[in-house]
Amino acid sequence: MKMNKAVAAVAAGIIAFGGMFSVSAAGIGYVNLNYVMSAHPKMQKAQLDMKAANQKAGESFKSRTAGKTDQEKQQIANELEKDLQQKEQSLFQPIMNDVRKAIQQVRQEKGLDIILEQGAVVDGGVDVTSAVAQKLSK
Repeated sequence: MKMNKAVAAVAAGIIAFGGMFSVSAAGIGYVNLNYVMSAHPKMQKAQLDMKAANQKAGESFKSRTAGKTDQEKQQIANELEKDLQQKEQSLFQPIMNDVRKAIQQVRQEKGLDIILEQGAVVDGGVDVTSAVAQKLSK
């Protein structure tokens, strides 16, 4: 008799846990982050600025390395690479911050528990890509 009560308690626990899981699974959204990033109003200018910075760095490397040793060339290349990384950070970090903010707003408005990158979702969830892109266009 005690065994039946224990089995019933375990079964009730499993059913309750399964019910909680299915409720929280309904609060999952996903976003195509590449699309949203490329749709950001400032992305095209940032990409053009980065392309210009890369070109300028290439020209600077050519002019600064004329007649230099391989070690000196490597040092100049490392310096230019560091500068390019800083430039990239300054151009794209504000865009990524805007995207994160828009994702958080959409998550709260839609009452979702979490929003994942689209590639992480195999099945189910709510696609919020267009809602996030719309937030960014305002």
